[in-house]
Amino acid sequence: MAGLLEAIFGLNEQTVDDLRKYTDNDRDRAEKAYGAAAGTIIRGVEQKSQTKEGAESIWDMIRRQVEKGNVKTDSPQPGGVQVRDMDEKEMHDMMKTIFGDKAPNVQGGFGKVITADPETSKKVFAKVLPAVLGQIFGETERHPDENPQALPQVVSEARKQMEQQQPRSAGIFDAILDVDHDGDVDLNDLTGLISRKPK
Repeated sequence: MAGLLEAIFGLNEQTVDDLRKYTDNDRDRAEKAYGAAAGTIIRGVEQKSQTKEGAESIWDMIRRQVEKGNVKTDSPQPGGVQVRDMDEKEMHDMMKTIFGDKAPNVQGGFGKVITADPETSKKVFAKVLPAVLGQIFGETERHPDENPQALPQVVSEARKQMEQQQPRSAGIFDAILDVDHDGDVDLNDLTGLISRKPK
């Protein structure tokens, strides 16, 4: 793995550990919940950022959340802001910016795939959003193109790498984003995306 994908799926120990409280302390389930949420966020950001207006709205949202201390980055927080746990309203606003009116359906699809109730799904996204969006923000800031014009390329490259590494993972994210999907989804198709140690 390299770049953004490595940052998201290779350096996630703390976030995965945080998710264990929602998976009966099962590390494997926590990893899969993390992977399913992270991949869904990448796909959502990629789709929204295909238009200039969409990319700008995503970039502005992430920048505001960094300034508030809701999103962590590799860089020092502006004004010494400390990253804190995200409350439900902030999580809802961020999901709506990414997925629009389909945000509740995305959360429902995610819950169906990982067999979690709606409240647990919200709590998982509240933990994973700051980690994933912070890495997207940092990678985009380092891109030679101007922000937020670089955003579509950054997330598209990460999505392509993700599907090259584990081609069957695309079916999981399609199922989450497709509210009418009724087929079975094998979360083992996420195996290989998450690395417990940086490579």
